[in-house]
Amino acid sequence: MLALAALVTGFSLQSCSKSNPTDNPDPEPETEKIFAVGGLVLDPDGSYLFQHSTLSEGEISFLGKGANVTTQDPGFLAFMTKDGFYYSYKSGENTLSKYSYVNQKLQLVKVIPFVLADANRYNHQWIDQNNLLIYGYKGAYKIVNVENMTVVKEGKFDIPTKAGLTGPLIGFAELKDNKLHVGYWYGDEKYPDAIAKGKTNYATGTAYFAVFDYPAMNNPVYSEDNRSTSPGNDRNGVLKTFTYNDDLYIMTSPFEMISQNWDKPHGIYRIKKGTSVVDPTYFLNISEKLNGDPVLGGGYAGNGKLLVRRIRMDLALTWQSYGFGNVQEFHVVDMATGSLTKLDLPLVKGQPTAPNILANGGKVYFPVNTKKDNTGDIHIYSYDGAAGKMVKGIKVNDLDAVNGLFKVK
Repeated sequence: MLALAALVTGFSLQSCSKSNPTDNPDPEPETEKIFAVGGLVLDPDGSYLFQHSTLSEGEISFLGKGANVTTQDPGFLAFMTKDGFYYSYKSGENTLSKYSYVNQKLQLVKVIPFVLADANRYNHQWIDQNNLLIYGYKGAYKIVNVENMTVVKEGKFDIPTKAGLTGPLIGFAELKDNKLHVGYWYGDEKYPDAIAKGKTNYATGTAYFAVFDYPAMNNPVYSEDNRSTSPGNDRNGVLKTFTYNDDLYIMTSPFEMISQNWDKPHGIYRIKKGTSVVDPTYFLNISEKLNGDPVLGGGYAGNGKLLVRRIRMDLALTWQSYGFGNVQEFHVVDMATGSLTKLDLPLVKGQPTAPNILANGGKVYFPVNTKKDNTGDIHIYSYDGAAGKMVKGIKVNDLDAVNGLFKVK
């Protein structure tokens, strides 16, 4: 698992293309910068962030442009954005930094000491306009007032350990209706054999849930379900939960880059409004509808429409295929019927654990990277949940991959 984590982190920091973004001597006219695109280039190796006013039309070029964020760790997974600022927790340095974007550079506003136990993997949720929850994958958490960059609450989720197992390992924490919902799973270091030929499992075959009163963080209610495992995932900014009809829905991720259980499907659980346990009457088995394939990443577009990214395992025959092979499709899940519809797009490439799918204002934006053998390009597409329509948006030049999409304001 350590080897897997190291390789995935490496992917998140890798870059691709022939450009060398530097300070732009001719700055563009000032416009309201609402979105940010995170791009990777190979030659020379680097990662860059570029703010823009829209993802819906036109073109952007990274040639000679973009804030250099190559040293951010873990790459674009590090970023949390709100109200024009970027926040980045560097677990190796035990710091939390606040940045603004000025003249195509990230300008440090403030940095504070920030120690979070066992947090080489972490996630976040905005509690409200000023308060940011950051939690590690082993349960430690802190809430930060980002206006003055002070820690206002900290602790560890009250979740039991299990003898002989690793964990609990946290997949999501979501505040809803004055309750903090936490999903978690356990790992078995003995790697029990999987039913799938030549495969081994790490995650045990059960998904676990805890619901706490908030803000007291007490009175936990526990529940579990063995139809899948690893509720949520350990990649910051990658889809874990969404709300539909005021119920909380949770994606599962028993994928080898996350938790690894080949015998359990990728799917969706539900915790109904007003309850504190997983709904035993509901589980949407997505893998069953996709020839057993995993889905990782996506966004809720509203109107009962969920966009998900499928990984074609018949094509992803090597570890490198996940990031650099054209092995991905996009599908729309109709939550009312449970049906899936493939979007009319060619096979695309991109790091599946990257935070590069963005839900905003009833639309989900996602990169379509068709580059292959010196052909193809990258566009940002959008899917509109109300209209049930996909639209080809902005073209992104001088990159080999878009591994970050953020709403900044």
